[in-house]
Amino acid sequence: MRYIGIFIAFILFCTVNLNAAVINVFSDTNNIYYSSLDNITNSFVLNNGNSDEVSNDINLIFERALLGSSYFHGLSYSPDIKYITGANGGKAVFFPNIRSYVKIDHYLDSSDDVSTASFTFEFYLNPYRVRMNSKVLSKMAIYNDNGVTKYAGIRANIINGRLVWQFNNIFSYNGQYTNVTLSGGEYLKENEWRHHSVSFDASTGKLVKYIDGLEEEVVYLTSTGDRNGSPYVAEFDNIKLDPLYLGQGFIGGLDSFYFTPNYKQDFNLYRYSSNGEIISRVIDFEDKNTFIDSINYKGSFTNGSYIDVYYRTSDYYFAPDDNNIAWQYLDNNTNTITSNVKYVQIRAVLKSNIDRNITPILNNVDISYHKGRLPQIPVNLTASAVNNNSVMLKWDAVHEDVVGYKIYYGTKSGVYNDAQYTPIQIGNQSEYYIKGLNSNEVYYFTITAIGGEGGNMESGFSKEVYVRPVH
Repeated sequence: MRYIGIFIAFILFCTVNLNAAVINVFSDTNNIYYSSLDNITNSFVLNNGNSDEVSNDINLIFERALLGSSYFHGLSYSPDIKYITGANGGKAVFFPNIRSYVKIDHYLDSSDDVSTASFTFEFYLNPYRVRMNSKVLSKMAIYNDNGVTKYAGIRANIINGRLVWQFNNIFSYNGQYTNVTLSGGEYLKENEWRHHSVSFDASTGKLVKYIDGLEEEVVYLTSTGDRNGSPYVAEFDNIKLDPLYLGQGFIGGLDSFYFTPNYKQDFNLYRYSSNGEIISRVIDFEDKNTFIDSINYKGSFTNGSYIDVYYRTSDYYFAPDDNNIAWQYLDNNTNTITSNVKYVQIRAVLKSNIDRNITPILNNVDISYHKGRLPQIPVNLTASAVNNNSVMLKWDAVHEDVVGYKIYYGTKSGVYNDAQYTPIQIGNQSEYYIKGLNSNEVYYFTITAIGGEGGNMESGFSKEVYVRPVH
């Protein structure tokens, strides 16, 4: 008998779980409605601007808008260019020798205005060797000024251990050009990523050299040499047709090159964004009698980073960006929904640590669910006329998980919506007296049980019976 009991229990366990299923929410990209996260080998992490660089495509090292702008067009590079891990993860360009280069072609139509207002150049630099007069960036040209050959351009070279910015015949005041050199600031260190930038504010004439977002040197290009004078103008007319080169003398890594046509004082130098989220589409279980057994997420987070997961459900479809249905916090990494649902949506929020140098990793969110167990269908339904306008219905009571019944009737077999008060919902009883019927009509009756899993599910229809209320 002991073995028979174990066998029966095994059968019951298998029967209960026959309808169990799991949705791996974010493994199917079709389930994703919105995401600000990076997808790395089927896991999700906070964005760092470079983590999508999975191929050796040098275009991805540069600002996306840069190569498609009206200023820069086309990209070529020496065949020895390699790739290394960048300043913030992702990939960076590696210049293995002094002949290595990246070339960005540049042109402007003759009708274009080549006098720019404010501007900013910025990039991460990692010198493998701090060599004297190593060229990092250059955009130079030779032009003729009333029969005199002159040079114009922008250069960033390593001189005496520092990154030195030089502007030749770029800034002018009342038609007169001046040369500017920014050579102050910290010394470079080999095998260390640092963020370098130079930015010009056309409204004040302020030209700033930054390292890691901090001002290292400031020059006011104004008529008086201070903030009170009239600002100089930055003009690129003399170098408008010439390419911009990176490298050609520099050995090391370069990452995240940007040119921005505005003045910058604040730089986002964090490795990861402070937070990000991924939201699923509204998932349709296709059956309102569906029960969620658990919602579980798989992921890892350390040192102050963390993951929050939310869900929301409804019996009716709602838009993915609906603001009327509240999100519920997923507590203790798992949650069971005891009522039946038809639609569910998942949202996961990832947050970095305070230094924003660590990202949590979300592997996935699983929804385990099953179709609800319906109450048994009532049997042995009978209908008998009590008088000319009343009928008594009786049936065998369902004794398992039933809270009541619904009575359907009409004057056509299988059609129960032409009666005035159908369906009639009653309590847990096994007979019901219906009055107000027409003695000239034949009435068809069927009932369902209410209960089952969750207490509000409806069984299938009982066998139909009919009667004319004549006594």
